[in-house]
Amino acid sequence: MSTRAVGIDLGTTFSAIAHVNRHGVPEILANGEGLRITPSVVLFDNDEIIVGSYAKQAAAAYPEQVVECVKRHIGRDDYQFSYRDKDYTAEEISSYILRKLKHDAEMKLGHPVNEAVITVPAYFRDAQRRATKRAGELAGFNVLKLINEPTAAAFAYGLANAGKDMRCLVFDLGGGTFDVTVVDIKGNDIQVVATAGDDALGGTDFDEVLVQHAAAAFRARHDLDPLADLIARQDLRDKCVSAKLSLSRRPKVNLFYDHQGRILREAIPRTLFEELSEGLLARCRSLTLEVLRESQCGPEAIDTVLLAGGSTRMPMVRQLIRNLFDKEPATDINPDECVALGAALTAVLESARLAGEAPPVDIRTHDVTSHSLGMVVFRSGSLFNSRIIRRNSRIPCERTRDDYVTTHDGQSSMDLWLVQGEEEDPLKCAVLGHFEFYGIPSRPKGETRLAVTYRYNANGIVEVEAMDLGSGQTLAHRHATGQVTLDDIAANRVPMQIALVIDCSGSMYGTNILEARKAANAFIQRTLKRNRQLAVVAFPGGILTGLTDQRARIEGAIERLTPIGSTPMHTGLKQAREALKGRAGIQRVYVILTDGHPDDPTGTAAEAHRIKRLGGRIITIGVGRQVKRDFLSSLSSNPSDHHHCNESIELEGTFINLATQLS
Repeated sequence: MSTRAVGIDLGTTFSAIAHVNRHGVPEILANGEGLRITPSVVLFDNDEIIVGSYAKQAAAAYPEQVVECVKRHIGRDDYQFSYRDKDYTAEEISSYILRKLKHDAEMKLGHPVNEAVITVPAYFRDAQRRATKRAGELAGFNVLKLINEPTAAAFAYGLANAGKDMRCLVFDLGGGTFDVTVVDIKGNDIQVVATAGDDALGGTDFDEVLVQHAAAAFRARHDLDPLADLIARQDLRDKCVSAKLSLSRRPKVNLFYDHQGRILREAIPRTLFEELSEGLLARCRSLTLEVLRESQCGPEAIDTVLLAGGSTRMPMVRQLIRNLFDKEPATDINPDECVALGAALTAVLESARLAGEAPPVDIRTHDVTSHSLGMVVFRSGSLFNSRIIRRNSRIPCERTRDDYVTTHDGQSSMDLWLVQGEEEDPLKCAVLGHFEFYGIPSRPKGETRLAVTYRYNANGIVEVEAMDLGSGQTLAHRHATGQVTLDDIAANRVPMQIALVIDCSGSMYGTNILEARKAANAFIQRTLKRNRQLAVVAFPGGILTGLTDQRARIEGAIERLTPIGSTPMHTGLKQAREALKGRAGIQRVYVILTDGHPDDPTGTAAEAHRIKRLGGRIITIGVGRQVKRDFLSSLSSNPSDHHHCNESIELEGTFINLATQLS
């Protein structure tokens, strides 16, 4: 049996690592300091990066060099820690914690440890799970699996109570996150029924209510704010954390704090702390009732309440459980260690499976999704979250929809926005991203049907793929790299690039070109605004101005529109396409104005087809009786995108209406 895979509880305030020994028993591996749990604190000290107890002790003296609670920031693009002109992401800092655990475990075991199962809060979203996996890889691990923390705790509990059938509620209140999960243990099967939680609710929030209370008392007595100074704030936090821990054992503690020669002596009864924490405890209660509703059972149906996370030691938490379930919570396993022990069991099972060996224990776990997965659709004039995989679906799971069709001739790509969450408004959900599928075979619009598969893998990470049903080909896809957000789309702020492609053939002499200039100026006055850029292209004449939002430049280009020759529309379209090389998600609109027909109809049609295939929109405006209306209509993206004016004096009104439509 392989015993080289480990399980890791990567916690907000403390982390732990465990393995399954040669007797098949999971056990915690003490760190280099002999402690069974390691503070998740990182100190940057010149060229040295220190993790654990020393870093935690240094926080009061060097708060600007210490990172705590980094787990709350993992998976967020807007977080970074700067030290000595270098920026560190949350996953990089998390990898240092994991490296410390890995190094100490290898020293303890006497052999390399390269495989790991890492736990995550059940309520972690896709970005947080991906970042946690990446942190493990940066630390040198082959991450066999991510497992939800309550599931890991239930695994350890199930092994310790093998042969018993029960419905268990895992109440997991850690340093920074809260999960509550209903689990059915039946023989060798551990089946998660439902889960709920809050990834911004944990012991640090209970610390903060004491910090704010003590700071307010200090300000009232000394007219001085201890929170304004980083070192003073850290010192006060340390005092309050110590007081909180003591209040789990004693009914009252005395808080002593000094700052700038001024002293605060404050008696903190447990009843006061509980009163200050009422709102936090109410959130725990509400989520517990929510998961019971999701499980379609009442409190009386729960046989055992299992505690995980050090914050469950607070008497108010245990009293909450007594009040809700009319029973004492189980105390079989240390709440600080049960998650790591369950992860170790999962690790050895995964390692054995990959090696083709017999599993050391005969227990199987079945987890569920913590968030619904949805696709953003446009419905009744607004964006809507069309949920495809529902929350609390068993993972791994997938759903396929095969009702997607192309909407224009030669369409080569398709865009999808994915979100996680339960709200109908996608802006209230977590946006997973803008996916672009490409390589769709060129066919007339509506003749290509696509099947899109949405999937939660065994790690709870989202995967998506699309297939062309006509050829059976799986399409390549990528995250679109443009700067457009879902908020932009909802607020009609999507950036737009517009090319005015103006006929400057000889027939446009006189009144026609004057009316064209007048209409174009009216158009830009109503169109040029935030997130809009315009280019002016003449055929013949070429690019008179590239993309710009400077009105003076555009007006100057329009003034230079001069009829000088034939009608090389295909060249003008090609130059316009080259001028409008926008990023993914940016709308590209080509407005063609002509009073005749092109020199090269075949080349013009081919260039228009290419523009539409690349996602551009073509609007055509024909003037006078010489225009071939059917041909111009064929160039347009839609029948409604073709306009005709009998006389050039009608142009201004047409352009004004078009500007209104594009706005």
